[in-house]
Amino acid sequence: MRFIISFFLSFISIYSQTSKITSIDISSKMNGVSIKIHSDLILKPSQVTGWFNESTSWYYMTIHQAEGDTAFLELTKLANPIKEVEVIKAGESLQIGFRMKVPVENYEFYFSDLKPELMAALRFPLSDILASLESDQSDLKNSLIYKSRNKPMWVKVFYFAGIGLTSSGLIAGEKQKGWETPIGIGMIAVAYIYENFIFVNKK
Repeated sequence: MRFIISFFLSFISIYSQTSKITSIDISSKMNGVSIKIHSDLILKPSQVTGWFNESTSWYYMTIHQAEGDTAFLELTKLANPIKEVEVIKAGESLQIGFRMKVPVENYEFYFSDLKPELMAALRFPLSDILASLESDQSDLKNSLIYKSRNKPMWVKVFYFAGIGLTSSGLIAGEKQKGWETPIGIGMIAVAYIYENFIFVNKK
């Protein structure tokens, strides 16, 4: 009887061990964001719950039977579209909140039997992903148009002329000792310095 009681108490003690959350890694994906939770013990599915609060744009993850340095975890390096991380110790649980720029449509947890880590995959609505892609393409297009319109024409002329002269000099070889190669390299250098140092600083 004592053996059974001792075994039962040991089982409860092992099962109720408190996990220590050591760090959080955030990485952006095309259709959402990946959050990796590192712990000193392997986390179980029964320990973790999550939900998204549409009214506040916060996604919350509660890890039961867990603890951690809340101040340190809140210094987690952010990645778009997460704006802020908040960590709260509530009794025997640790609640981790992520303030989102876009709503979370659904999420999934992935547990490892080999490593003490948990990965949460947060996915965004398709409409928000398409809008974000269109915005990025528009910004890139406007940036290219702006640069093209503002770059002086002589820079392009110097590049083309410099390449042409340099090629002519190299083809002629050392026997003719032409002036084309040094002049061509000089024109390319002038255009490069102006475009990448002087022109950029003028913006």
